[in-house]
Amino acid sequence: MKRRDFLKTIGVATSGTLLGGCVEKGEQKIIAPLDYPAKGIIPGVAHFVNTTCAECPAFCGVKAKVLDGDTKKLEGIARHPINDGSLCVRGQASITRLYNPQRVRGPMIRDTGGKFRPVTWAQVYQKIQESLATAREQHLRNLYFSGRTTGSIVGLIGDFCSQVGFQQVPEYEVFDHATLREVNRILFGRREVPNFASGIGTTDFLFTIGADIFETFVSPVAHANALSQAKNNPAFRWAHVEPHVSLAGLKADMPLRVHPGSEALLLAFLLNCMVAEGWYSRKLPTPVRSLLPSPSMTEAANQTGLSAKQINQLITPLRAAKKPMLIAGGVSLAQPTGLETAVLAGLIQWLSGMTDQRVDFVHAENYDNVGTLKDVDDLNHSLQSGTVGVIIMTRTDPVATLPAAFSFGENLKKANLRIGLTDILDATMRECDLILPLSHSLEAWGDAEPRRGLRTFMQPTRERLFDTKTEGDILLDLLRLAGKPTPAASYQAYLHQRWAQTHGIGALAGMLERGYHEASVPPVSVQLNAASTAACLATAQFKPASATPILIVAPSLRGFDGRSRSLGLLSEVPDPVTTITYGEWVSVSEGSAQAMRLAEGDEVQVATGSWSARLPVKIQPRLSDKVVVVQHGILSNPPVAMDQRTGGVYASVAGVNITRTGQRIALPIMSGSLSQQGRGIIPNPEHLKEQKSPDPQGAPERRPSLYEEQEYEHYRWAMAIDLDKCTGCSACVAACYVENNVPLVGEDQHVLGREMSWIRIEPFYDAAPGADFIPMLCQQCDRAPCESVCPVYATYHSPEGLNVQVYNRCVGTRYCSNNCPYKVRRFNWFDHQWKGPLDKMVNPEMSKRGRGVMEKCTFCIQRVRAGKDHAKDESRLVQDGEVTPACAQSCPSKAIVFGNARDENSAVSEAIHSDRSYQVFDELGTEPAVYYLGGRRKKNEV
Repeated sequence: MKRRDFLKTIGVATSGTLLGGCVEKGEQKIIAPLDYPAKGIIPGVAHFVNTTCAECPAFCGVKAKVLDGDTKKLEGIARHPINDGSLCVRGQASITRLYNPQRVRGPMIRDTGGKFRPVTWAQVYQKIQESLATAREQHLRNLYFSGRTTGSIVGLIGDFCSQVGFQQVPEYEVFDHATLREVNRILFGRREVPNFASGIGTTDFLFTIGADIFETFVSPVAHANALSQAKNNPAFRWAHVEPHVSLAGLKADMPLRVHPGSEALLLAFLLNCMVAEGWYSRKLPTPVRSLLPSPSMTEAANQTGLSAKQINQLITPLRAAKKPMLIAGGVSLAQPTGLETAVLAGLIQWLSGMTDQRVDFVHAENYDNVGTLKDVDDLNHSLQSGTVGVIIMTRTDPVATLPAAFSFGENLKKANLRIGLTDILDATMRECDLILPLSHSLEAWGDAEPRRGLRTFMQPTRERLFDTKTEGDILLDLLRLAGKPTPAASYQAYLHQRWAQTHGIGALAGMLERGYHEASVPPVSVQLNAASTAACLATAQFKPASATPILIVAPSLRGFDGRSRSLGLLSEVPDPVTTITYGEWVSVSEGSAQAMRLAEGDEVQVATGSWSARLPVKIQPRLSDKVVVVQHGILSNPPVAMDQRTGGVYASVAGVNITRTGQRIALPIMSGSLSQQGRGIIPNPEHLKEQKSPDPQGAPERRPSLYEEQEYEHYRWAMAIDLDKCTGCSACVAACYVENNVPLVGEDQHVLGREMSWIRIEPFYDAAPGADFIPMLCQQCDRAPCESVCPVYATYHSPEGLNVQVYNRCVGTRYCSNNCPYKVRRFNWFDHQWKGPLDKMVNPEMSKRGRGVMEKCTFCIQRVRAGKDHAKDESRLVQDGEVTPACAQSCPSKAIVFGNARDENSAVSEAIHSDRSYQVFDELGTEPAVYYLGGRRKKNEV
């Protein structure tokens, strides 16, 4: 039979078989239903929705990338007044809250066995109505208790409480800035948290006391942006005083570690110098001046633990500064002497004129409804007395975060009905009788007013994943069921009515498209109240605690106050100070570890009174021997006390006992070494110029090599990272995970050293008293050692300078990883899965890698290709700034620049030719495409 006849016969036979199978067996849908996209949205092409991040109280503006109905990635909104296009590590990870497998998927009720079971909305509403009726019969109080609330929901909560018979309890935030607000009331009659960002951006000398300005303090991304602006001024200097070790303290030009509680005496000494020497034209009122403590230099040095030389080094630039900026906050105000520290800081701010310009009360942060621990204590007593009928709790976790002495969890059980509005079950929600599931902010309409004059909008970026509702819709439902008039049919309608009334319906569309609205705010006059200030100083206590060691409960860059610990991505990102990923630990000093013969991973018992906790040890360089540190969220109900004067919480416990248990716990410490071991990864600024090429144009000198010289026609993609601006905040690490589908592998794999991150933050503690941080990623070398050893050509050099990894060629020999001097390649030991609904955030523009395959940074090649395609459509080359990798786009301090090194006018070319630029391991001749800009000066050089 001829070949052609054979194919004809097979074709006829196959057709007959198929037709014979067309027997009707019931209705089948063989064509997928067609959902028509909204106008302007093309299937398969991403579009962006401007909304707001609600992961912390800063409320940064975010641009959500949406593809075929699923939200894939979050970026900052360019020119947003808070974050200006950047996003922090928690903001990047917040998308995993939307897709968290632990999300509550529908209403639940606690059964007689104490377990939650799913019910309908009608059933939970009926239970609430019955309990409200019982509370009325028994003359019990009904309470509404929440975390910090701003925006339009405030009015709706007020209407609901007044009409349905609820009392709204002052809001509870772990970081309530109670001491700062109380001191501003005493000094200036304004119980507010001022805006510090604009002052940071314009100062020439920044002096921070305890305030971790780019970790958790007030608005970290805004502060990081402003700090980057300030560092554009070559004369800028930064001194930071703290009792422990924080990222801010390690990055400051002059880190000063003092005995906990001695900050007030240091400020008293500085203030006396200012007054005695007449630094400023303003004068302190006599009643205030007469009550100031007057410590001598010797006393200030002895109490703080600083030397006279260090104090003088602080005085010199402070006196010379034309625009000084002082910020006190964080751990330093959460001490028994925190009130005194804040008062003296406020007096320096007023005396130097900072309160007229740089300490901005005009655009003060919105903490109007936030209470203090005193208010929570009142609530606790009400619960304890059994006078509470129904309590609604939302957006707060007091059971886990309140001091142990409150016994809040036990007292909460005395309420007749406990209702929790939440997205994920935390310690407080697990104590509730009813769970009403909340829609994520990316699924809902809403708004926030984080500071005076600014409204930032929330818009749904996708349909609801589960049977959830917004807090506003729940309140409207309950109003309706109680027979009360409702202001709108839905919370969306309620919001649009309010926005139209406030801003005008004609302007609303533009505001929603922009994502925010700024309104003009009338100026305020900040005057010092001499009488109340003197009254405060008359009873002030300046003596720091003497019992040691002192346990400090510090804010967490990743977990914040504990609320973000449920986000798995944040556990994969190492804590930049310790490089620990998963688990819990207590940080002890090198001296204490040596005295107690402790090694990293040894378990100790930390105890005070009847309270104790067992934790593994992490030895922390730069930490005082008198201090041990744990992070917020690691310890539930820490044994801290309340400041009866301000209602703030102390972040320290003096005189704790630390004993070895004899057990060991494997800690996932990602850093191989906290020392450069003399390898010059971050060169000394004094020696950097000596290493530069003698070429007057600053062009890198090419070494002789056996490698063929690379030639690039149009593009040579390169990156420059300014280590002076880099804060080590790890936002770039989280952004890379989300953009490139980097798998989350879990604690057991991290302990084995099998982490998958494409970019890491390496801390080096070689040069005291601070530390150096460097983001390390694939260097995209011109003469890449990994390329020559791959037996299957899975890694090769592209015509545009990228070190490309072809996944379906890779056979997993790992030769490339062994030959990489930067150790930035990752091997997939398993086929990693994205548990639903996390699979909905997988970026389809980047393939997932399978078991046995190497992977690494690609400079976000998918973004490079998209930028080139767009430029090709317009018959031109890619313009500078048109392509931005995820790490650079998210960076809060604008430390990362990416672009075409062939373009002499590009920002990356300018950085490459800077006299501060260098390449890591340049002596190896690998010719990396990643350039680093070294520090401008050594630590302590002020």
